Amino acid sequence: MSKIFKRCLPILAILVSACLIAGYGNTSHAADNIKVGVMVPTSGSEAYYGNDMYNAYQLAAEDINNAGGVLGRQLELYVADDGCNPNMSTQAASRILAQNPDFVVGGYCSGSTIPALQQFYDADLLMLVSVANSTQITELGLEQTFMVNSPGSDGIRSLIDLMNYLEVSKVAIIHQGDAYTKNLSDLADVALPPAGFEIVTTQVMERGAADVSAIVTAIRNSQAEFVYWCGYHADGSNVIKQLRQGGYTGIIAVGDGSSSPELITASGPAGEDVYVTAPPFIEFVEGGEAFMEAFQDKFGVPAGPYSNISYDTLMMLKLAIERAGTIETFAVRDEIRNITYDGLSGVISFNENHEPAVSNFIILQIRDGAFHLVNLD
Repeated sequence: MSKIFKRCLPILAILVSACLIAGYGNTSHAADNIKVGVMVPTSGSEAYYGNDMYNAYQLAAEDINNAGGVLGRQLELYVADDGCNPNMSTQAASRILAQNPDFVVGGYCSGSTIPALQQFYDADLLMLVSVANSTQITELGLEQTFMVNSPGSDGIRSLIDLMNYLEVSKVAIIHQGDAYTKNLSDLADVALPPAGFEIVTTQVMERGAADVSAIVTAIRNSQAEFVYWCGYHADGSNVIKQLRQGGYTGIIAVGDGSSSPELITASGPAGEDVYVTAPPFIEFVEGGEAFMEAFQDKFGVPAGPYSNISYDTLMMLKLAIERAGTIETFAVRDEIRNITYDGLSGVISFNENHEPAVSNFIILQIRDGAFHLVNLD
């Protein structure tokens, strides 16, 4: 071996080591804050949810940082607005990537979350999807993507439990053709008939449509005993009002995309008795009072329906990083795969599809202008 080659060995070792580290996920900011990109809708019709989620992430980051951070480092959030719009979401993802984050959280609308997932995957980033729950997310098979909220298939199972409880058999479904609402409708198409329910009509409503009288007429003519709205609350309140104004007297239920206090406000008296297949609202969770008080004190607004699951997302990430002892993407991913985290939204663990192993859905009903928990037992 030549003297020149011997002198080069230490340099080669350093270069090989650097290449190995560079190929093992995202390892930037080794001595800096841990950067977490947040992609949520902070504008548009779903901004209520996006801001609620971002507030919860901020509260979690503050609690984590005040307790000493993660591995001795502070969490730093960077938010980008996806507007619940597929085109905006790819731009939001690019803005997040430009910040060179270590992890990404967020995702409210499935339709705007799905287009960004490949971008994060290609950048070797772990993405924890707090709320969006179309099964199309996990069907992509992206190994660094985890769905923290229960999928729509669990929502349909809750719907079946509700319909059995109410002893109805004929159901009408309304969706809006996007990744979340169409997916929920498709899941109902698969699950309801084998469970003994007849889907008498499926209607599609354009987003933001003012007049849905044709849909109301079709539902009345179908003899449906039960209507399931698969869309978001902004249009859902309009559908509820027009169904009642048009003389529909059957039972109305809405999916988790409409589980907002704004649904109650916007639908008014027409919303009375409407059921919701809903996420685990913080006011019905043990220990929720202290969280709601802290949230109100910090932001001056009540904690919303996805505040607790968003808070849990960041707390679960903290636990996974601590167990991994590093922020390397794949090491943290492997910890997330096997994690069991008992938080404000229930116990979170994941199946082989990177979906929650246990459903977090609950059933609510609007009574006297407020949500009430429904016990089906």
